[in-house]
Amino acid sequence: MCPGAEPNLMADGFDILCIGAHPDDNEINTGGLCARLAARGHRVHLVSVTNGDKGHFAPEYIAEPARLAARRLIEGNAAAAPIGASYQTLGVHDGEVYVDQPTTEALVRCIRSAGKPGRGPDLVLFNRTVDYHRDHRYTAQMVVDATYMLTVPMLCPDTRHLDRMPVFATWYDDFRDQIPFRGDISVGIDSVFETKVDMVCAHESQFFEWLPYNAGVLDQVPPDHEGRRRRVWEILDKRARHRAAQSSNAPHRGTSPIERAEAYQLCEYGRQPTDTEIRTLFALDD
Repeated sequence: MCPGAEPNLMADGFDILCIGAHPDDNEINTGGLCARLAARGHRVHLVSVTNGDKGHFAPEYIAEPARLAARRLIEGNAAAAPIGASYQTLGVHDGEVYVDQPTTEALVRCIRSAGKPGRGPDLVLFNRTVDYHRDHRYTAQMVVDATYMLTVPMLCPDTRHLDRMPVFATWYDDFRDQIPFRGDISVGIDSVFETKVDMVCAHESQFFEWLPYNAGVLDQVPPDHEGRRRRVWEILDKRARHRAAQSSNAPHRGTSPIERAEAYQLCEYGRQPTDTEIRTLFALDD
């Protein structure tokens, strides 16, 4: 199959690969779509470039960052479990993502391996290169840098090159200083919203410890499980309703009314999908 050809996505299901800089990035931004696709029998792969070993304030983690990395590996697997997704980290230290050859080649191997040899993933999701966080920006840049090289046999010859390019898309953001996000696709997530909340809640070290601490609101985190889950529910609900409102005129969306959504922008560097393929890849068959 040539690099630009469209595969038969429904023949045996397809593979979706989400690449975040940190262990919780994928669930926050793509958890709803991933849950919808997994429920349809498709294979979901979640990858974090870093091991997340700096996102905390506790003295024991400052003394031994590897302990935090180990905890976040457990959390990453727990977050993937509700939808039967796989999870892996490339092991780069948190806060130390740079555009370099070793990490770029690690991503080439990672993308090629997310699916059958020579086929790889059908859809790759990642953040845009204008993100506020350096780890996010450089992760996105290396994904972009890896795209064409996926089909080049002599680069990383130890991992089978792809016979065709995946579709690439970036998830929603509010950054406006450079190029504003273009909402090409709006995915309703009302039916899987509770599952997305469960996935995000699995990252306990972040949502109930580090992020509240970093925002100066650690004292507002409820001590009980239900209270904590409600806190995450409210945060995600607000974001999802905002995204539904912002992407109500997206060229590609489902036909049923939605209250909560995730939004995506197609990337010009991968295979350009047909309208039919977009509806399949983004579970718009509602």
